[in-house]
Amino acid sequence: MSAMSYALDRSLPASIETERSLLGAVLLSPEFYDAASAIALSPDQFSLDSHRKIFSAVQDMREAGLSVDLITVAEELDRRKQLESVGGYAYLSSLFDAVPDKPSTRSYAKILQEKAKLRSVIHACGTAMASAQDCIPSGECAGLLTDALLQIQTESTDSPSQRLVQFTDEVYNDWERIADGGTELVGLTTGVECLDIATNGIRDGELWAVGGRTGEGKTALALQVAAANCARDIPVGLFSLEMSKGDLLQRLWSQQGQIPFQCIRNPRRISSEMRQRIRRAMSQVGLWPLYVVEDSSLSIQKLCAKARLMIRQEKIRLLVVDYAQLISAPARDERERLTKISNALRALAKDTGVPVIVISQLSRPKDGNRNARPNKYHLKESGSLENDAHVILLIYRPVDERGQATGEDELIIDKQRSGPVGSESVHFDRKTLRFFERQECPKNHG
Repeated sequence: MSAMSYALDRSLPASIETERSLLGAVLLSPEFYDAASAIALSPDQFSLDSHRKIFSAVQDMREAGLSVDLITVAEELDRRKQLESVGGYAYLSSLFDAVPDKPSTRSYAKILQEKAKLRSVIHACGTAMASAQDCIPSGECAGLLTDALLQIQTESTDSPSQRLVQFTDEVYNDWERIADGGTELVGLTTGVECLDIATNGIRDGELWAVGGRTGEGKTALALQVAAANCARDIPVGLFSLEMSKGDLLQRLWSQQGQIPFQCIRNPRRISSEMRQRIRRAMSQVGLWPLYVVEDSSLSIQKLCAKARLMIRQEKIRLLVVDYAQLISAPARDERERLTKISNALRALAKDTGVPVIVISQLSRPKDGNRNARPNKYHLKESGSLENDAHVILLIYRPVDERGQATGEDELIIDKQRSGPVGSESVHFDRKTLRFFERQECPKNHG
């Protein structure tokens, strides 16, 4: 029985002869199967149902430690009552005719995986079209299609083991480039010098979590990081689920121009000199490569899709998300929702190589003590973020007995995978919404 007699939509990408060559090879020798399975070839990546059944039988037999050859595979298929449906013993024997003298099953497997991905794209688009024709809400249709395409795009098909010598030169060249860079900072700046020194900056592919309680300056710190990098002409993407674009922009004017924020919020009685300072700050900030997405109803799927698009189109090198607890995701409870969000942001940073800073609420102290020092276990309903993050920064702003800020603020590095933990002494200037090292504090801080 010919393989071509099996039903296959001819409009779908496939390579029947490659499938036959690979199957014939794995029946000849275990090493050919190992080469294909090493890059995670699976039965569902074959286009023909008969080929899926044959490879599934071979796979199960190999995992069970059984010998694989023409006779044993035929027996296994017969036991499963599938031998006749794949074409019988005659078709299995014919697979040897498709095997070249020196088969490269690894290469064949890559071809089949690529064809399978193309079929998956077609199926995903077809499903979205059917949903649209059934008048499913457009946002839901687009979300389902985006999820499917991102899943296809990010599937890893080839992660082979590598001997050290294969990547030593690459790692050393990267190290040497950093060593000769003329700067002590390895990654992107945090906008706070003592924090840069303690962390060596924000490195490619890292996930940073910045935690703080309500009103402690979480968004201010996130904007300070974004502003410091934009001022160096580094494109930054900012997702704001809480503040409007106008509020964010006015805060940036305040930080950049060191202008009291209240003067910007209530401009009726400002002096002409202050008005000029605001205009200068506006002109400077307006030139920054900062791309803002303001959306209070962002799902994690939509956020990641937008982020990947921004990275491709705008060459974004840093992503800031404000903040985690406001992102939606399908889940049974709050903890599961935030776990999905944390996992997705970690994957986004790893897959794209672009670092992600996510802001997170901290839970309130159980005893109501406002001066209780926070730790990473206080990240609200998000134990997964504690595990996923490379660096966890916590804002600590103690108050005196009257409830007034003492000015002895700290940025606590409660987790750092590639460095020590500790605390940096800072002061939060409430007038300009900036964090300063203590010795650099403005003389008239509020």
